[in-house]
Amino acid sequence: MRLISDKPEFSWSGTIFILVGFTIFGVAQSIAIATRRRARRRWTLTIARVVGVIGLLPLFVGAGSVMLPTVVAGGLAYARTDWNRSLRVVCLAVAMLPVLFVTKDLVGSFGWSLHTLVGFVGLLAVYGTIVVAARSTFAPQLDGWRLPRWAKVIILMMICVPVLMLMAGRVFT
Repeated sequence: MRLISDKPEFSWSGTIFILVGFTIFGVAQSIAIATRRRARRRWTLTIARVVGVIGLLPLFVGAGSVMLPTVVAGGLAYARTDWNRSLRVVCLAVAMLPVLFVTKDLVGSFGWSLHTLVGFVGLLAVYGTIVVAARSTFAPQLDGWRLPRWAKVIILMMICVPVLMLMAGRVFT
């Protein structure tokens, strides 16, 4: 964060909030991973996946909120190997949009420099690690049950419309 901020400041409350947020994320993803390895019933794995999603939320408070589409869409593109390849490519494209906007802001703030490059690589490393760590939360349940097509369309619309509104607001402001 310090590398990509144009006004870096240190505060104990901010540091503690970041540490607590990542601790909650790590514990929630550990629960999802352990349950995925041991679960015998669908409902136990579903509960663990819900815990994993809730554990993601502290990472997207404040300045991190811009990267929510990157983690969710990137996580789905990475973990949902059962989905059609074209759908996974669309998820990857959605995941890249916030990265491009943050990169544009980095170049606007610091110009083309080593500082910008290190900030960009750090951004990719942090959010790439989050996507990989959340794999068990986003991975499919391999018990044969599938969500009806109409429900998938509704869920996709509920996700895409707010993301597009967020991105449109970011572009036009």
